[in-house]
Amino acid sequence: MSRKKVKPQITEAQILAQESSIPSIAAKAFRDAYEVALSKGESVLVVRAGQLVKVSNTETLVIRPVETYGTLKAGTRLKTKKSLLDRRSTQAQIQA
Repeated sequence: MSRKKVKPQITEAQILAQESSIPSIAAKAFRDAYEVALSKGESVLVVRAGQLVKVSNTETLVIRPVETYGTLKAGTRLKTKKSLLDRRSTQAQIQA
């Protein structure tokens, strides 16, 4: 005789209820991570009013404007240009 308990099947309504809470859980996780980073003296990159902004406890620095992509379908792959850090390391190598 097995002591293993049989788990009841989850209904479609229960699945939908759990899935509907995912966006609020994700938003809270991002907000908490933002607050933790700032409390540890780190800086955070955010987009405000179409600008990429570096935020820290001591300063708020606008880095560059950010363009919108528009509407994307699920599964769309975006090609990105070299990152800002790649450009800086290349410039540092040229100057050295």
